[in-house]
Formats: sequence, structure tokens, C-alpha cells
Amino acid sequence: MANCDFFIEKAYKPEKDLILFFFLDEKTPIFEKERLPENFKDIMPPSEQGKSKTAICGILDGTPFISKAVRLDDKNLSPREVMKKSISSAISQAKDEGLKRIVVFIKKEYQDFLKTAQEGAILAGYKFDKYLENKWEPPMVIAVYDGTMTKKLKEILEERKVLFSWVNFARDILNEPPNEVHPESLAEIFKKEGKRAGLKITVWDEKRLLKEKCGGILAVGKGASKKPRLVIGEYKPRKPKAFLALVGKGVTMDTGGYCLKPPKSQMGMKYDMGGAAMTFSAACAIANLKLPYHILVITPLVENDISSSSFHTQDIIKMRNGKTVQVDNTDAEGRLILGDALTLASEKRPDFIIDAATLTGACVVALGEDIAGLFSKDEGLSSKLQEAAKRAEEYLWPLPLHMPYMEQLKAEIADLKNIGSRWGGAITAALFLQNFVDEKIPWAHIDIAGPSVKEEPLGFLGKGAKGFGVKTLFELVKAL
Repeated sequence: MANCDFFIEKAYKPEKDLILFFFLDEKTPIFEKERLPENFKDIMPPSEQGKSKTAICGILDGTPFISKAVRLDDKNLSPREVMKKSISSAISQAKDEGLKRIVVFIKKEYQDFLKTAQEGAILAGYKFDKYLENKWEPPMVIAVYDGTMTKKLKEILEERKVLFSWVNFARDILNEPPNEVHPESLAEIFKKEGKRAGLKITVWDEKRLLKEKCGGILAVGKGASKKPRLVIGEYKPRKPKAFLALVGKGVTMDTGGYCLKPPKSQMGMKYDMGGAAMTFSAACAIANLKLPYHILVITPLVENDISSSSFHTQDIIKMRNGKTVQVDNTDAEGRLILGDALTLASEKRPDFIIDAATLTGACVVALGEDIAGLFSKDEGLSSKLQEAAKRAEEYLWPLPLHMPYMEQLKAEIADLKNIGSRWGGAITAALFLQNFVDEKIPWAHIDIAGPSVKEEPLGFLGKGAKGFGVKTLFELVKAL
């Protein structure tokens, strides 16, 4: 649970450095060559797009260094993505080479790259080392910038630093093992961190959930020794510009229940609370930075375990909104807990509702592991989310709420089944959720099963949890 620190300096003072020289193309540097130490004034970019090369290794003012030249133009990636990936690689190389800092030279005409370098440092430089005997000692990332640090620029960088700290908080709780983070303990973590951020926190235990008729949450969580919880966080400034409700699926471990997942498929299921981590962390960032928006975040938290009290296939559950659901698959549990939470969100009459969930493998089949699926009938909200994701450099792709598929969810002796046919599973899951949202409220569902659960690196982010979606929700709120 450490990340690289990011600093901006006016002049370069050599230490044990890995120095990155970035070029926009085959001839355009983003730094001022005349301001470089004599050793580097003849630095040249690689001949190929998007490539890097080790330019010089040596001693400068008595300290060792390695320098690399990198081209930011790439056929498949934006210059910002190339820079962040380069900083990520440099962090690993610096550790291997025993170097203490990553140094980037940026001139004032390319001020926006300061933000990119900062993001590369704080997010690519993250490592979850809580349970390792030998803790990680991350290098620093230094930007040598010859422009003026205006008040506005300082405020932007400080805001982004706070935002990225909440992205890494989401990664921390997702990376924790399920014996440490379960519904009861996660509720306490959310309570503590939410209050620190400025949220008013309410926690519903199993008795309150019963009183509130949250049958979906109670059914999924009743087989676990760690009992279900529902955490409500609220931030309400004076004269808010809009009221946004966020709902996040929080299955802290998903065995599949009696429809048991194979052992290999259970690996990574501690990440099945990715929606809760995403929405709660985004709400904390918004409250922490005192944005002028009313935010309500609702996170139902359960373990989907097997015991003599677990729910079964063919059980019929009565949900908070009064609808009955026949359980055809106990491994389609996330939509059951979201149903109750979406009903609760609708009762609060927000201007918008957005839910996020690691909901279906079908979405991963459709879009791969890097892209989240987006479902919404509201074109305005859908467009705003896509634009926000683009600014955040996270990937959303719209999928249809194809109403004829609703027929698959009809049951003989209940209002709904909790699963449709094998094909189009991400769509039928979204259609199921639609039954629990007030049709007058603009709503979007984001299926993050690919990028949130992906264990291998994603872009410039390393192995483990990515904290996917926190930046997108933050960007959305700033643009509402």
C-alpha cells in the first residue's frame, strides 16, 4: 500500500536517476534542450513511433544515471497513455537498477503533461505490499518544469492528487484477502473513511435490512458467517447543482453459492465488490474536494457462501419494491442485492442514478477485459458518461437495453427470474436491474466485470486491482 511521490522542481540536481526524455514525434521534444545538462543536449528520439531507447548510461556529478528517449506518437495509444506506460516501466527499471528517482523534463508549452506525469507516478507507482515481509520502497517521480506554477495549476494538481488517493483506496480494499475484508469489516472501513472524506454514513445491519424489507440482500448474504450490511453515504452541500445517486455491488467473496464456481473461476472473486469500491471511493473524492453536488452512495455488502442456511435455486425472494424473484442461479446474486439498493436510491428521488457492478462474464466476452459495458435509455446521461470516461482515459462502450429479451426473465410462479438464457447475459442482467429503478429517473448501469477484475496489467496499471471507474464518475460529476 505504497505509491510513488510526485514533485515539481525548477532546476535539475542530479541524484541516482532514471531520466526520461519525451518527444512528440521524430524531432519535437517536450523539453527545452538548452536548459539540459551538457551530457544530454544531443539527445535524439527513437526512429520508430511509440518506441523508447536507452540513450546514455553514466555518471553525472558523481552519481550514476540512466537516460531514455521516448516517442509519444503511437498508432494505438494517445501521447498521455504512452507517457504513463513509460513512467510505469521506468518505475520497475529504477527498482531493478537501484535508482532513486524518475526524472521528466517538461517545458511550459507542454504544461498538460505535468498532470500526466503525476498520474503515472501515483497510480502506476502503486503497490499493495501490506502482507509482504520486505516492503516496497518506491522511487520518486520528479518533473523538472521551466514554467510558472500558477495558483490554478497548483489547485488542479492538488485536486488530482486527492482523486488519485481515492483511486488507490479502492485498490487497497479490493486487494485485501476475503478473510480480512468481508461485509462487516468493509462496512467499518467505509464508515471510517467516509467520515474522513466528509460523508454522513449510515450502516444497516441484518436486523435493519429485515425491517427495511431488503429481501435480495438478506437472501444472498444469509449463508455466510459474516452477515450482510448496507452502507449509505451522503454528501449534501449548500445549494447543490444536482443530486446524483451512486449504487455499487459489494460481494466481498463470490463462491457462486450452491451453483458453485470451479476453483479457477473463484480466483479473483474477492474483486466482486468492484462496484462498491468504485462508487464509494468516487463519492469520497467528491466530498473530500467539496464539489457542489449532492451525492448519495449506496453499497450493499454480502458474501455469497455455502452453508445450511444459504439460499437455493428455485427459492422465491420478495424484494424491497414488492416484486418477487425466482432464483434460477445462485451465482447470479449481484443483481439481487442491487435490486434492493436501486429501489432505495429511487425512493430518494435523485436527478440521476448510476450503478456499477462486476456483474456478468457475458460483458467480458462481448468487450474484453479492458472495456466496461454501459447501459442506459437516457441518451444525455449515456453521452456524458462516455465523455467523462474519455477524459479519464477509461473505456466504456454502450450496449443495448433490448426489451424483447425481457421475456427471458418471466417466471411461472414469480414476477421475475434472476437469469435469462446463455446468450446476451449482460443485457438480460441490465434489464433485470431496470425493474427496480423508477422509470422517471435517468439511470445508467455500468458492467465493470472486465477492467475491475482483471488481474494482469491494464494499460499503465500493474497487476491486481485497478480502481476502475473512480476517475470516470469524478469527471462526470464535474461536467454535470
